[in-house]
Amino acid sequence: MQSTLVVWWRYGKEHGEEAFRVNSPEIIAAHLDAKAARFRQTPETEWRWQQVDDDLIVERTAPDSLYYREDTRIYYLPKRGLGVIENIHLNPPHDVWSWYIHLADIAYDAPRVCWVMQDLFADILVAPDARAHRVLDLDDLATALEIGLVSATKASHILRRTEAVTQVIVRGEFPFPEIERGQAACRELGW
Repeated sequence: MQSTLVVWWRYGKEHGEEAFRVNSPEIIAAHLDAKAARFRQTPETEWRWQQVDDDLIVERTAPDSLYYREDTRIYYLPKRGLGVIENIHLNPPHDVWSWYIHLADIAYDAPRVCWVMQDLFADILVAPDARAHRVLDLDDLATALEIGLVSATKASHILRRTEAVTQVIVRGEFPFPEIERGQAACRELGW
């Protein structure tokens, strides 16, 4: 394993407000640069990101978040295009879900020397026993399509990827093998 950094890119929200909009490349670059710089100030003793291999990055979350606790872990699966949160602590009525899956494009950004996870709007909640799931935020994808943030082709791709992940869940193949390796890596790290 080696230390790395992952920056979440809330696509369409780089301007710092809740409403989606199409931002200029300059605003996007400044946003990603600022996030990377802020995370690089994390003390080594609190460093949260470890790259296990080309298929897997693990993150120990900061427990001061609204939905993250000491047991929360994030698994980034670049080849699958997923950011998977284990032990998310949502408010009722969503507190019955323990897994939160973000569809994302995840790639290494050499100039910033970090991984960037571009959130692709659609999310999936999964029950603790992985037998039930719920798809969320398709309205965000619709808004992104309406305002020109994504093309029809990209929206179709996101919807197909969402359906493919839900079919894996339905077949009983979740959690993925990468997540099981990630859980083992977290134990090895003492997380």
